[in-house]
Amino acid sequence: MNTDNIFFDVSKLKYCGNNVIIGKTVRIRYPEFVEIGDNVIIDDFTYISTKLKLHNNVHIASGCKIIGGKDAFVEMFNFSTLAPNVVLAAGSDDYISGIATPTVPIEYKGNVAIGKIIINKHCIIGSNSVVLPNVIFQEGACLGALSLANKDLEKYKLYAGIPAVLLKERDKNTIQKLEDEYYGATKLENS
Repeated sequence: MNTDNIFFDVSKLKYCGNNVIIGKTVRIRYPEFVEIGDNVIIDDFTYISTKLKLHNNVHIASGCKIIGGKDAFVEMFNFSTLAPNVVLAAGSDDYISGIATPTVPIEYKGNVAIGKIIINKHCIIGSNSVVLPNVIFQEGACLGALSLANKDLEKYKLYAGIPAVLLKERDKNTIQKLEDEYYGATKLENS
């Protein structure tokens, strides 16, 4: 793993698997709350300020923000991907009833949503999209570019828009076949 990071000490990660690439300019505010599986890439200019668990074969493209603070949680399962400039906001203010800044204690913030975002296996989130707190992407769900997810997305369906609406079904059988072939090929390489 590349350990040349200028914004945090990689050795302070809660867990870091094998074959992990973390860009030099990735900023992880609380590395002790971040777990990273095998074969993960986190590209440069990504910012993470929440509890995060990345399973295997996850890619986070450049410029993504995974935010929410110490009490929020984001989990990305195998083969999930964030395209450039995605925002996963596991914590958010309502902009109506409180002081909307992280510099004040929670009792002065008014109505805040602090929760979790779960991105299951084979999910893709397109460039410049936003996911709000307490959204679950069921296995294979995808969100097109420039979209807003404010509710759960169903298995192997493609959504887009503000707010996101269902566009079409994904090809679950082909995706599963390719996953099986991938695992078969990697077992041969590791034999």
